Amino acid sequence: MIYSVKAELLDFLLVDADLDELDKKIIDVLMRNARLSIPALADEVGTSRATAYNRFDRLVGQGVITGFHAAVDPEALGSEIAALTLVKAAQQGWPSLAEDLAAVPGVVWLGLSVGTSDFVLLLRARSLRHLRDSVLEGLLGIPGVDSIETRVLLDETTPSGLPFGQLSPIDDVRSL
Repeated sequence: MIYSVKAELLDFLLVDADLDELDKKIIDVLMRNARLSIPALADEVGTSRATAYNRFDRLVGQGVITGFHAAVDPEALGSEIAALTLVKAAQQGWPSLAEDLAAVPGVVWLGLSVGTSDFVLLLRARSLRHLRDSVLEGLLGIPGVDSIETRVLLDETTPSGLPFGQLSPIDDVRSL
């Protein structure tokens, strides 16, 4: 049986995780609605309240569940522009650069990368002028930034996380 790319990614990510099917169901349900009470969670995943409490506490204690967040629409907050920016750092300066990059107005996510760029940033801006200022004055003004490449996103799809309960086998890879 062939699995979708999501299933293969999930298997890769969980290679060292000690999670059973009930744990995965709990995570999946909470990723879709983190406001559920434990009794409602127990009903949703088909287990007792005591088991749901114990599993939830264990998942939090193990650091699998690290917090609860509100999903916010950036456009509703006035951030109509989204851009990915690739940052190449000076050879000796990259270890201390992440904090400075993260402090630039509009940077909402930052990751260290391999390849021709050292960092990947997601920027949000009210306008192209605001994006321009964040890139030209903010990012390029930081010592240790050698070059940047910015790509304005025309559209976005933001998954709510890894859909544990929504993974299903497919019979033929050609249907992907």
